[in-house]
Amino acid sequence: MSYSGLARRVRDSGLPFRWRVSALRSYVQLYQPLGFEATLSFLEYRAGSFKRDEAALLSALEVVEASRAARHAEVQAYAKRRREAKARGQRTPRPGEVNPHAQAEWY
Repeated sequence: MSYSGLARRVRDSGLPFRWRVSALRSYVQLYQPLGFEATLSFLEYRAGSFKRDEAALLSALEVVEASRAARHAEVQAYAKRRREAKARGQRTPRPGEVNPHAQAEWY
């Protein structure tokens, strides 16, 4: 299922609450910037206990959607910079240029 389809399920108050929580977990399974469990823990820290509270569930969805939108904008900006650099003849990225596709070493 797509991100928008899962987000729609999380927001759908006609569904049983546990299905909505499951839809949020599926969303995080697709987009897990910190890893699955760490992202869920972060969402619970930021939004509250989304497993029991509807307001916290919707807030957690907003947090993860904002993070995904920021990531998408970062990737698009990088792609634009690379296209411009390639048009100038610079075929490989410079050593200091941050590549959003590279795995960050946070440990």
